[in-house]
Amino acid sequence: MSDGASYPYETRLNVLWPSATDRVSTGSGQLACGSADLPPELTEARRLSLHCYLPKEVASRESRTAMVRTALAFLALGAAPCGRAAAQDVPLVIEHVAVIDVIAGRAQPDMTVEIRGTTIAALSAGRRARAPRHARVIDGSGEYLIPGLWDMHVHVSWPPGAARVVLPVMVANGILGARDMHGTLDAIVALKRAVARGSPIGPRLFVAGPALDGPNSYLPAARVLRTADEAREAVRQLKAGGVDFIKVYSSLPKDVYFAVATEAKSEGIPFVGHVPYAVTAAEASDAGQRSMEHLTEVDVGTSSEEVKIKAEEIEAMVQKHGYIPDAHRLRATYDSVKAVTLFERFRRNETWQVPTLIVLYQPGHLLPGGSPTNDSLDVYIPNALRQYWHSVPAEVAASIGALYPIHAGLVGRINRAGVPILAGTDCPNPYIYPGFSLHDELSLLVHAGLTPAEALRTATINPPRFLGLTDSLGSLATGKVADLVLLDGNPLEDIANTKRIRAVIQGGRLLDRIALDGLLARAKALAAADGK
Repeated sequence: MSDGASYPYETRLNVLWPSATDRVSTGSGQLACGSADLPPELTEARRLSLHCYLPKEVASRESRTAMVRTALAFLALGAAPCGRAAAQDVPLVIEHVAVIDVIAGRAQPDMTVEIRGTTIAALSAGRRARAPRHARVIDGSGEYLIPGLWDMHVHVSWPPGAARVVLPVMVANGILGARDMHGTLDAIVALKRAVARGSPIGPRLFVAGPALDGPNSYLPAARVLRTADEAREAVRQLKAGGVDFIKVYSSLPKDVYFAVATEAKSEGIPFVGHVPYAVTAAEASDAGQRSMEHLTEVDVGTSSEEVKIKAEEIEAMVQKHGYIPDAHRLRATYDSVKAVTLFERFRRNETWQVPTLIVLYQPGHLLPGGSPTNDSLDVYIPNALRQYWHSVPAEVAASIGALYPIHAGLVGRINRAGVPILAGTDCPNPYIYPGFSLHDELSLLVHAGLTPAEALRTATINPPRFLGLTDSLGSLATGKVADLVLLDGNPLEDIANTKRIRAVIQGGRLLDRIALDGLLARAKALAAADGK
């Protein structure tokens, strides 16, 4: 029997929505975890209600007050609270604010930022600045201005309709850019274009469409490839269909994986995703894989028993299972020489890492019975999804959670080696909350050894660097898009200050605290309406 455990979940980190026949293989036997064991809401992907409403009968003064505040918040958002914020009709000026230079990692005090239309028109020292006539002026004294945040690993289109809840909550948390890592092609491309047009409100999206996987795939909605010819055709079709990159997945055969890599290079489109079981992390880096998600196979690649573990992974793949390596085994077989060599290869090849530490941390910090230590954010989760979270077997959660300290240690070493890192959450994995969990991920990156400035870069300037968009996004400079977040605290002193959001400016449009609270209130109502 192997030292790892194989599970019918999306390769040890991502949510798999199981079929009725799926079972979990563990050292003590098998545990059913398919849709036959789950509520009906999960076996039939029910669309969320898109109606925002409040109860007809209000039983308490607190409820009446909440209703009034919600109504006022909706009014503050204007006639179409679901739409993307339009640019200001008049110049917007923020005076006496500390501008965070994310590249240099320092605060520039007493600055004035002028925004016209969708872009930053001017940055100047406070005393020399003069606001234009008829401008809307905000006193930024004691405040800190950062570029808009990014979540570089999300799944916003599952369950169907969930985007109406997820996207505005992300904006309310200062997330103005995101990378969607798996979804039905037509649906996710249509959602990307709808958000760009302004409805629904949400971060700018970069999308993969369906992940490419092999004939032993256990990933729902994956595009299954059996031959190199099918791989080349899939890359061409996905590019023509409007995706921004190609995602590869864990069960791709080796020859098919390299066919994807070659065709992606020929078509000029990056490929990202999991390192397949049949491929090593070193091979994937040399093949040009642009980003690796969740440190999949990076952890195995630093083990002196990599060859044995890879064989066990392939055996699990044949059974259409995911594989979770044993944390104690990884710790005992860690090879520092292999690690240094691998990380130098990543640095040389510019192979980006997206650790998604939060998706390991959360399962390891559940209360008895499977609830998180703080479930107050459950109000933003549709009921069907929340029930799925509670259905995850305790053995799976424990195995995933045990990997957290292993991966946290790897993140610190990877960062010190100069390997580029992107912040991502893998929402909506169990207890990964849209928007909110990105701030927790930044804190975990700091705990893993990054400075607050380095962690902030993973969610601000690094995503545009990865995407080739630094001419317009990622930092505060004249001529760049005004995607900004105004904070009540300095994130360079304490990364948790990214949570203290006073206002968000999306494409030049100000969403103040009242407007942001309105987005959150509406998301709560939509989540509560699920299943009713």
